Amino acid sequence: MLRNLIILSLCIVAISASGEFTVLSTPKSLSFKGNEPLPSQYVGDVVYASLGNSVAGDAQWSGLTVDDPFNFPKVVVAASLSGVAHTKVSGAGKSYEIQGNSVKEALNGVSAQLEADNEPVCDIDFEDLEEGVASFKSVFGDVQVNSVPNTKYLNSELHSADKQFIQAIAYINAAADNLAKLQKTCNFVSFRLSAESVAKAHGEKSEAVNEALDLFTSAVKNLNTAAQKVNNNEALVLSIVNKSENSRAKRDVPEPGKDYNLAEYYNQDYPVIFNIILWFMVTFGFALLAICYAIGSMDPGRDSIIYRMTSTRMKKDN
Repeated sequence: MLRNLIILSLCIVAISASGEFTVLSTPKSLSFKGNEPLPSQYVGDVVYASLGNSVAGDAQWSGLTVDDPFNFPKVVVAASLSGVAHTKVSGAGKSYEIQGNSVKEALNGVSAQLEADNEPVCDIDFEDLEEGVASFKSVFGDVQVNSVPNTKYLNSELHSADKQFIQAIAYINAAADNLAKLQKTCNFVSFRLSAESVAKAHGEKSEAVNEALDLFTSAVKNLNTAAQKVNNNEALVLSIVNKSENSRAKRDVPEPGKDYNLAEYYNQDYPVIFNIILWFMVTFGFALLAICYAIGSMDPGRDSIIYRMTSTRMKKDN
C-alpha cells in the first residue's frame, strides 16, 4: 500500500512539473540537497537568499542550506530558457523540478528587489532581441560576437524564430568569453531567452528544438566554466527552464477536469438577497428625490413652516 502511494505521489509531481532548476556550480558556503520540487514563485527567493539576504514571507523550500553565513557567493549567474519543460543541462548538476508558471515574475521580482537594495544587477533579456542586445552592450561593451557554427535543423534564413534564437546563443557565448571584462560590477547576472517560437515553428518534439536545446546546454556549460574561472570557484551558476501552460499547440486538447478559472459559485440565496438590496436602493433613491423636490418647491411665505422656523422676529398672537 505504501509503495503504491509513493508511486502515485511521484506521478503527480511529474505531471505537475513544468520546468527544471539546475545548480551547475555552487561555492562551499551553500549546499543544495534533497529532491523537493521547487515552486516557481520561490525561484527568486532562492537567488535572493543565496546572496546573503533574508527572505520575507512564507517561502519554504528545504533544498537550499547555508553552510557558511560569512562567505556567500561573489556572484549568481543564471541562464533562463522559457518554452520548454526539460533540457539536457540537468545532467551537469543538481536538478530540481519546478512547479508552476511564475518563473518570469519571480526573476523580475528578485531583480527589482536587489536593485532596491542597491545591489547591482545585470539582467539581459533576449526574449526581445533588440532590447537584449542593448542590455548586453551596456554590460559588456562592444565586444566581438562570433556567429554560431552552421546548424543542421535550425534555419535562420527560413524562420525568423531560428535566427533570433541562434543570435541569442551567440551573445551568451560572447558573454562567457568576456565575463572578466564587465563594464560594471554585478552581483546577479541573468540571461534570458525563449525557445517557444522555435517550438511553434517546427513542433515541440522536432529535431530543430532538440538542436536548440543542445546549443543552450553548450552555452550554459561555457558560462559555468567562465564564471568559476573568473570568481575562483565562488560563483553560483544556475540553469532555469520553464514552460508556461498557457502556450500550447493548436491541436492540443484541453485536459478533462482542468481548472479554467471559472466565475465564483454563489449559493441559492444570492438572487433573493441581491433583488432585495437592489430594489430597496432604487425605492430609497426615488423617495429621496421626491422629498428633495417637495422641499425645493415649497412656498416660502409667512404662513409656511419654513418662514416660521427660520424667522428671527417671531410674532406672538394676542
